[in-house]
Amino acid sequence: MFREEKRNPVPFYEALSNRTVASLPFELDGCRILDLGCGPGHYTSALRRAGATVVPIDFEHTELVAAGDPASGALVADAHRLPVPDAFCDGVFCSNLLEHTPDTDGVLSEIARVLRPGGWAWVSWTNWYSPWGGHEITPFHYLGPRFGLAAYRRLKGEPRKNVPGEGLFPVHIGATLAGVGREPSLRVVEVFPRYYPSQRWIVRVPGVREFLTWNCVMVLQRVGDAGDSGC
Repeated sequence: MFREEKRNPVPFYEALSNRTVASLPFELDGCRILDLGCGPGHYTSALRRAGATVVPIDFEHTELVAAGDPASGALVADAHRLPVPDAFCDGVFCSNLLEHTPDTDGVLSEIARVLRPGGWAWVSWTNWYSPWGGHEITPFHYLGPRFGLAAYRRLKGEPRKNVPGEGLFPVHIGATLAGVGREPSLRVVEVFPRYYPSQRWIVRVPGVREFLTWNCVMVLQRVGDAGDSGC
């Protein structure tokens, strides 16, 4: 399904969303969750089937309708200025958004704001130096955003989406963890490679983790409660 993702993305993302939601270490039934960077709503649907009340949010309307009608209740909004009050939700699910914003710290700060005390966030992103870090321009991203894009354009033409500097930005594991550390109301519960979570040792090795993780997951908790991550 991954090999066919560009031509026929729906089966891949439906399977991935079902597997991901089934593996979440939280009680979902009855929870209010923001699906931040929801795209066409595959994760929203899976979370709702698990009993959650979900508010799907994306910055681009074109992403909301990429697979047909948008998920019910979907909002077009900026992840740095979410249209919800403080302590609004029990959880934030944020799959592969961070690499598409130039201000990672701003997104993390907003996640902290909208979570209730004790609430959780599941945040994943494709780290820049991983094999798929350049998205459309892979593997030229190893030359850097500027020179990698120039090489891709020279050899293959214009990327169809996720142009570095416009819709794609380098996000690194070490820098992102440091950003969480600067947010006093968030704490890291765990960090692991999304597609091979048993190999958690990778994310504990600076440098190595930037190349081998492929897609990184952080599980975060809003500080202010005695560790309760239920709803």
